[in-house]
Amino acid sequence: MDADERFEVLLAILVAAVAMIAGLVAWRASVADDASGDADYAGLRAAVNAEETRTLNAVNAYQNYGAYVAFWRNWRMAGLLEGQLQQAASEEEAAWLSEQLADANNLANAARPLVQTRFMNRDGSYNVQREIGEGWADAAKEKELEYDGQFQEADTLASKSLRLLLALMILTIAPIFYSLIESVPGKIKWILLTAGSLFLAGGLLFAILIELGKV
Repeated sequence: MDADERFEVLLAILVAAVAMIAGLVAWRASVADDASGDADYAGLRAAVNAEETRTLNAVNAYQNYGAYVAFWRNWRMAGLLEGQLQQAASEEEAAWLSEQLADANNLANAARPLVQTRFMNRDGSYNVQREIGEGWADAAKEKELEYDGQFQEADTLASKSLRLLLALMILTIAPIFYSLIESVPGKIKWILLTAGSLFLAGGLLFAILIELGKV
């Protein structure tokens, strides 16, 4: 095999290598782009879940807080009325106070079953934020609520896809030099071969570094 034949074989190998590597890089860029889309969708779904959970937790917590306030107000009112009843100056006043006391007790008893006692503090106050936090924790066990990480992953993968496409562009410059070899004489062929091979090596190295997370 003479020098020209060896040159032709080398050129054919390099062209085949460019095609194979470019196809592989294009595939990896497509995979990264698809994964970015999936992560972005997951982030949007998690964001919707989070907003829905915040809204429902707030509604439920403040409904329960309203039941606590109704119970506490009527319970305190019953205590005050009972004290006034003991000091009633007349039967009419006593009868009116008794009626008001019965109403207050009835309202307090109606609200009592709705009070979420596990969210009451030791001083008798109601901890709305703790109820909201517990509701969030319970919801997080059933569905995804953290969306920041999903969006960050989507951005990272989208950036990776773009960098891989840049590596692909570098790789596709090599065949341009290889295609010009047929139309030039002598040593210029080797210059073009070297230039094309540098772009091939540069694009391949760039793609490898991207896959390794180095760039």
